[in-house]
Amino acid sequence: MAGLALLAAGCRESAADDPLARSYLPDINQLFEAYYTLDSLGQHQELGELLVAENRDLKSSELYLIAAWAFESAGRPDSVVSLIHQAIDRGMANPNILDKFAELRLPESDPSLQRLRYRLDSIAAAVGHVSNFSMELGSMEAFWPYFERAMADTTAARRELRAFILEGPRELRDFYTVRYGSIDQMYGQMVNGAPDYYRYLRQQFRPDSILSLRAKTTRWMERFQSLYPQAVFPKVFVVPGILNTGGTATEMGLFVGGDMYGRSDGMPTDQLTDWQRGAIMNFGDLPALTLHELMHFQQNYRDTLLGESVLAGVISEGVCDFLVELSSGEPLANENLQFLEDPENHYRIFADLREDLLGSDNSRWLYNGGSIDDRPHDLGYTVGYLICKSYYNNQTDKRQAIYELLNASDLVSIVRQSDYAYILAGPAGVSR
Repeated sequence: MAGLALLAAGCRESAADDPLARSYLPDINQLFEAYYTLDSLGQHQELGELLVAENRDLKSSELYLIAAWAFESAGRPDSVVSLIHQAIDRGMANPNILDKFAELRLPESDPSLQRLRYRLDSIAAAVGHVSNFSMELGSMEAFWPYFERAMADTTAARRELRAFILEGPRELRDFYTVRYGSIDQMYGQMVNGAPDYYRYLRQQFRPDSILSLRAKTTRWMERFQSLYPQAVFPKVFVVPGILNTGGTATEMGLFVGGDMYGRSDGMPTDQLTDWQRGAIMNFGDLPALTLHELMHFQQNYRDTLLGESVLAGVISEGVCDFLVELSSGEPLANENLQFLEDPENHYRIFADLREDLLGSDNSRWLYNGGSIDDRPHDLGYTVGYLICKSYYNNQTDKRQAIYELLNASDLVSIVRQSDYAYILAGPAGVSR
């Protein structure tokens, strides 16, 4: 348990009379360095124990599930079921979560497993209706008093940010795990990096404006359900991010970074990076982003061979953009598509994709804003969109095509049945 001792020594804050300071929040970056080390050594029992210990005060449903996956690899099905129960207690809302534990070995007569299936059936009954969808704004509205106190006394800012995580709505604990990463990272952006933008955002952020977009988003979701009856509709949590994501999905639901929707002519930009200046969107972009993240919540890929490949990444993101187009009836239009309309660009980019397709290096394709200069950033979304759209158009049974795009057990087959099958030849040739 040396990894645990190192993390505790590096992250614990001491203040005998301050319960907030005594509460332990892990540094997620450090935690996952330890995760990868223990996982690579096959020490899955130790890994599960580390994750549970690091989650002792945060109580993130996402960390409970990651610990459950570790215990599955360690052959501890009882711990897996117990941790999924704890994740549900903390807001986990994916009724199909057991599909992600293919190696779970427990008899169906096991009382804890029976209780878990009952709880998941109850979740399924709720999230199977579009009416379950709502935009939860509590985290954004709760943030501003903490932010104001942090700015009034920056020496106490980290304590205020800790208090926000521990006292605010429970979804913040999952968002801390997947995006905040640490109190230092929150401080670095919100207090030290771009405080003028956050002050501006407080005036710009209008809950009524966001809620007015609900009707459009709901119509699009209803259209998607008619195309994909198995669809589920989790809550959408609008949270104050650290200017690094417009949205993301966890097993709890969909997260929207409210900080990324403040664009206006009066937006202060001096403290923003070039990427942030370009990436911040208008409130009107929320329905499309929300639907994109909704598609991630539907995905359940079972291709164990290529699950970490570039192919998996571009299909995973591209199908979301395609299904937003299909559900909204609004054709996708962006600078990446315009770039690929040039034949020379199209040829070069798909030649590069052929080289990288089965590898795991996504640096030329995904999440590379500000770090790539020979092409537009995040082209993986667009090439994936083109592949998925072509696959769909080539299928007779459209409903089954959507099912395969969200649940494929053979990702190569999607490419093979599209107009882009030629990228399976050459340096990235596939024999499947």
